Amino acid sequence: MDNKIVFKNLDGLRFFAFFAVFVNHAMVCLGYNHPSATYQFIKNHLLLNGDLGVNFFFVLSGFLITYLLLAEQENHGKINIRYFYMRRILRIWPVYFLVVDLCLFVFPLFKNAIPSNFPLLFSADHLNAWNYMTFTGNFDYLNNGITNVLIGVLWSVSVEEQFYLFWPLVIFIIPKKYLLPTFISFVLGSIAFRYFFSNGGEDMILRYHSFSSVSDLTVGAIVAILATKEKFIAQIKNTPKLLIVSIYIIFIAILPLRGLIWKLGNNYIIAASLLPVLFSLFFAFIILEQNYSDNSFYKIGKFKTISTWGKYTYGMYCYHMILFFIVLFTFNYFGVNVVSPTKYVFLIEIILSLVFIVTVSKLSYTYFEMYFLKMKDKFLPKTQP
Repeated sequence: MDNKIVFKNLDGLRFFAFFAVFVNHAMVCLGYNHPSATYQFIKNHLLLNGDLGVNFFFVLSGFLITYLLLAEQENHGKINIRYFYMRRILRIWPVYFLVVDLCLFVFPLFKNAIPSNFPLLFSADHLNAWNYMTFTGNFDYLNNGITNVLIGVLWSVSVEEQFYLFWPLVIFIIPKKYLLPTFISFVLGSIAFRYFFSNGGEDMILRYHSFSSVSDLTVGAIVAILATKEKFIAQIKNTPKLLIVSIYIIFIAILPLRGLIWKLGNNYIIAASLLPVLFSLFFAFIILEQNYSDNSFYKIGKFKTISTWGKYTYGMYCYHMILFFIVLFTFNYFGVNVVSPTKYVFLIEIILSLVFIVTVSKLSYTYFEMYFLKMKDKFLPKTQP
């Protein structure tokens, strides 16, 4: 594998994916509300769609991991599965288990120091700690509901770790010529799972079950296979700018409709089963367009600050609810109403939280994560003589 494989626009995309999640969680968790129809429309049909940032992360992960595994297989004749697992452990586990320990053993100690209607749920009483210790946190959500949002955000890390566990085995076992149809069958299987097993469209299963999420990851994997084909990449390179802009406009136009599919009545479950694939295909297009097109109207890699922050997004994602909690706890301690904040308090909460998140995540990356990331070099595939 070429150890220098770099997609220079992916870090910027990672930050925007995180920022979408940040906005969604700020709307849900910081306590502000306003009865005006304009605010409610913007919140419900635009800002709350920030949860799609997680889907973007899934597609991006599926693309990058599959591309690197295919490159390793092509350049070395095989995949060193043990080395792959070690690289993933060094990247994921330190921050993950730091957050798990804080949420299970430290923050519950503050339970009696805050009002009962505090905006963030953080009790450890009704969650299954074993799920979070074994990277099955999404099943805690499914079985026990959302009882602790500080640790609950790790549900998506659980899904990705489950994916990382079996994905190199899939690529190792299945001949390369059969990978594309196999991945397509996984996507179809995920759609079928959402249709038949979500209890008529039950949102928790549609959102948090591993079999529901696997379509996003697999769409990214399909894009990785296509990215190894010169003819396909040539088409992406030459995609007209007008078509690129049109696809972005279509996505922005259909985004508000996502919250209205419940009005389809009996056809809701069909739309709910298919819609995640539509959005994952759009995210796949963004990845291809940003990495390979010669006619992009803007390459996110040119935005140096955002690209730099993109390196810290794993920490940003894992820490951000904890840092929301610290901001709200501090405001509450000094007598600020965080249960029903004014719009000015709400804006200050958002700004301070974002600054806090970026700062802490950068420090974590520099002084904590890098200690483990440097060890990854020991587990790179060895070049054959």
